[in-house]
Amino acid sequence: MIEQKVGQRGTDEAFFKLMTLSGDALLKLLGMDAQTAETYQFHATVLKEKRLSPDIEGWSLMSGNQPRVLLEFHGYEDPYIRYRLASKVFMSCAQNSYHGQVLAGIIYTGEPYRKAALSLTPLEMRAGCRFDDCFVEVVLSDFSEEQLKAIDPRLLVLAPLTMQANSDPELLKRKGRRWYDEIKDIFPENARSKALEIMGLFAVAQFRSFTVQEIMQMFNFDPNPDWLFTKAYNEGREDGRKDAEAGLLLELLGCKFGQLADSVTAQVTGAERELIERWSKKLLFANSLDDVFAS
Repeated sequence: MIEQKVGQRGTDEAFFKLMTLSGDALLKLLGMDAQTAETYQFHATVLKEKRLSPDIEGWSLMSGNQPRVLLEFHGYEDPYIRYRLASKVFMSCAQNSYHGQVLAGIIYTGEPYRKAALSLTPLEMRAGCRFDDCFVEVVLSDFSEEQLKAIDPRLLVLAPLTMQANSDPELLKRKGRRWYDEIKDIFPENARSKALEIMGLFAVAQFRSFTVQEIMQMFNFDPNPDWLFTKAYNEGREDGRKDAEAGLLLELLGCKFGQLADSVTAQVTGAERELIERWSKKLLFANSLDDVFAS
């Protein structure tokens, strides 16, 4: 079951786009060999019985002997992230009557998020019953840009997440221009726009002192109305698209300010189109949620 999710954690949408563009590169980051990684196909999924939602589920198209893959891309403190992923693994296997191997991976954007994750110890530890150390985990801030590109050049789109959030603005602008040029060399023409958009979303999530407009300038983004950045605040949209506009605004708010409270989600989804458009324009220059919603 494919689901287009409204992200509340800042990077969900970008991660989903990245996995559909070059998911095998992420599998290499988790330690899978290139030949096996290239056989995988990915989609977003909802586990119907309990509405559990792993970010990404994948399976090999070439060999039924390869493990299924369930991945979480994690950018905030959640002590129970491993518990949640473990429950999703078992639910997925039960839902699909699958009893083979599973690779469960967590990609943390920063070390504090990994440190906050509790060990899996909910059951009495008897012989043959062990849950600790059963995940493949990486922390993106442990990598340099060059290390990511050595694993797979397409991982350049994750480069913003390897830098400090308070990095020098002029340095970031220089890097943004260089990243823009490298993306054009690494990705084929029909994938460059999507790769740049993905990198830009990660940049919005990481460099929260920058406005969305500044991020757009950093990557030489043009006002292409099909891009996620401009969809949220373009004027003259078609009637009947309020829900889509609210979802796009929530995605950009999540990228900029992190996990959103339920009250913020309810405020946006319940608003009229005119108000959503007003907030979307304010987001360009906002430094806080209060700036966006101020009357």
